[in-house]
Order: sequence, then C-alpha cells, then structure tokens
Amino acid sequence: MTKSTTLPTQPLAETERDFLIRPFIIETDPQETHEQPHRHNFQEILWVRSGQGKHVIDGHALTIQPHTCYLIAKGQVHQLITGINLDGLVIRFTDAFLPNFLSEEMGHYQTVLFNNVTINHTLPIPPEALSNFEALLNLLLAEFVAGNGRSNQEVLRHLLTVLLVKLGQVQQEVIRGGGTAVSPEAQLFHAFTLLLEDQYPQNHAVQNYARQLNITPRQLSDISSQLVGRKAKHLIEDRLLLEAKRLLTFTNLSVKEIAHKLGYKDPSHFSKIFKKKTQTTPQSYKTN
Repeated sequence: MTKSTTLPTQPLAETERDFLIRPFIIETDPQETHEQPHRHNFQEILWVRSGQGKHVIDGHALTIQPHTCYLIAKGQVHQLITGINLDGLVIRFTDAFLPNFLSEEMGHYQTVLFNNVTINHTLPIPPEALSNFEALLNLLLAEFVAGNGRSNQEVLRHLLTVLLVKLGQVQQEVIRGGGTAVSPEAQLFHAFTLLLEDQYPQNHAVQNYARQLNITPRQLSDISSQLVGRKAKHLIEDRLLLEAKRLLTFTNLSVKEIAHKLGYKDPSHFSKIFKKKTQTTPQSYKTN
C-alpha cells in the first residue's frame, strides 16, 4: 500500500446526499473486499443477517457474526478484509441528515453509538428484538427506494431516529447494564466527546474541557468514569494515541511532523509518552 501524508476519506456519493441504505453487494462488487484502509466522513451501520467475514476498525480485527450490527464512526479507520455469503444492509448517514430535535434531546447517540473514544464497535441484537428490528430496517429500505421527495426525506429522518434510539437502548445495556434515560451526566459527556473530537490536537488538558462545560475537572472525570469506566484524562490520552497510531500506520509523515500535528511542541516528549503507552517508540511502531 502506498502511503501519503493523509488518510483517504470516503465520502457519501453525490447522488446519495446525506443518507444511504442498501443491501450488501460484496458478492457482486470485488471492490468491497480487500479494500484499502480509509476513513468515512459519515456514520455507518453494517447490519449482518447471515454469512461470515472479517473487518478491521482502528486496528481491531473483528470477526463478522450474524444478527449483529457493526458501528463505524465518522473518522475511524476501517477496512473490510473478507466477506463470504454475507446478507445484510449498509446504512450511511451524515449528522446533518438527523432531525434537529435529535441533536438537542438524543444527542448522546454519538456518545453511546459512534465515537472515537470507546472501543465497542459490535452490537449483537437480542433474539427477542430481531423481528421488530428487521421490520424497522425493511421499512427504512422501502422508504429509501421509493424516494419521492421532501416528505420522503422527513420519513427517512424519523425512521433513522427510531433506529438510533433502539440501537442506543441495546448499546446502553451492553456498556452499562442500565436503563435508557438521557441523564444530565450523559448529556455532559456527549458534549465532552464532541469537544474532544474537535480540539484534541491542540487541547490536551482536562481543565480546558471542563471550563467549556462549566464544570470542574473532577466532575468531568467522575462523569467519564461513571459512563465509560475511564477518567477524562485517559480519554484525551487515548484519543491522541489513537490518532498517532493512525498517522504512523497509514501516512508517510515523520514522527516529528506527527508530533506537531497532534499539538506536541517537543517531539521527544511525544515519543516519551508514546513509548510509555505502547512499550515501543513511534519510529519502531511506524517501521513495524
């Protein structure tokens, strides 16, 4: 694979606008397998009814299982390796496609389902929920295929909202074993993840995020620990480390260039932190 200074970003096709749902076409389109690692500028859900395969998200190899959703957040590095007799759906959407009220009242969907902070990409659908889940997806697909104007777009937006709420309920069970209410803590954590995703290269300190959220650093760390089991400081470090690994693996940027890109004024300090986290130097990681 030829490396460049940037990772390729795969957009939604112009004709797809801000939303797409379609069946897998892996068996008829060889380009969908053995693809090069890439980022998305949209959120993606892979729904697998049956079949098998393997894909990689941010370096984590996952075996594809039936009756499972795989969540790929905007910005994550993704590569589909193999797909055999896969039956299912691909759902892609931009944040701009969502109804306004979703961002206001259910904005935690990005925290729970799509983020670059936690590493839970796999969401098995419980057997008792399969029938209703399939019915919702079939309705979403039929409405997309019908494609009859503005009212159709509104229906798609709200069906997608229902899907995200349902997936959020299942995911909350997986992560916390708890209920589905949108707590003030969840809303704050959602806001933190948005700030983190936007500011991590230049903003490495917990207190800077806490100040923007009008809470103390201790409160932010407590909320983070409560919701995802890790302190805010560690999530910031994890996000920086994740991006460092992406850039070392998939670009030809030098270690010094990557350090500066991630906001480290002293490349040796970046190398020291990276080695502490990974037990190897950035240059060795890049070479290997």
